[in-house]
Amino acid sequence: MPSREQLVKIAIDTLKLLKENNGDNQESKNNLASYLYTADTRLSEYLEKLKEYTKLKKPTREESKEAGNLLEQIVLLVFPGLEGVQTIKSFQSAGPQYDLLISGDDVDWSYVCDLLYLDIYKRDIVVEAKATKSPLPDKQFARLCSIMNLNLKGSGLGIFFTLNGASGFPRLNSSRQRAVSDCRLRQIIFYAQTNKIIIVLDKNDIFELDKNGALLQILTRKI
Repeated sequence: MPSREQLVKIAIDTLKLLKENNGDNQESKNNLASYLYTADTRLSEYLEKLKEYTKLKKPTREESKEAGNLLEQIVLLVFPGLEGVQTIKSFQSAGPQYDLLISGDDVDWSYVCDLLYLDIYKRDIVVEAKATKSPLPDKQFARLCSIMNLNLKGSGLGIFFTLNGASGFPRLNSSRQRAVSDCRLRQIIFYAQTNKIIIVLDKNDIFELDKNGALLQILTRKI
């Protein structure tokens, strides 16, 4: 029986042939997502702990701090599961601090970029984890816009891991919005100005990340 690495290579080679013969095949790209993200077996345990935290009505300061650390641990477990990841960095660069910078350079990473509609010259992913009970405020969204535009010019995708989304974004089962504001408005303007994408994951998205393929499927849908 072939190993997972061999299956990934077969899947990529097959997609390459399909693209050469039939152009860009979205169905094949969607199927490839399940091969390009392998969920860490430890994620389920961490996600269960996060679920317990989200059930607390009035968490203490210590519990909120623990939730922040927990969300960061989840992020650290998630991104090594992407095929083609070569570096995962967290450091202070020219002033601003950000949680993670994920990048790759090989063929596998080029297919991840293709799935996520990323320019190969702007193929780095910036990740921020915010475990606050309230939705992400506009100032935090603006901060990441600035970092991606001024400090991390090789980045093309920014991802917020949050518990309750961001201000201005529609809520689950809410009515259609007639106007945009706050983080949602900034997201649209930033993309129009830079062609760079920032998306927001909430707890419902995060709880799915212990399934193979889920990360890429969620990101693609958000984008």
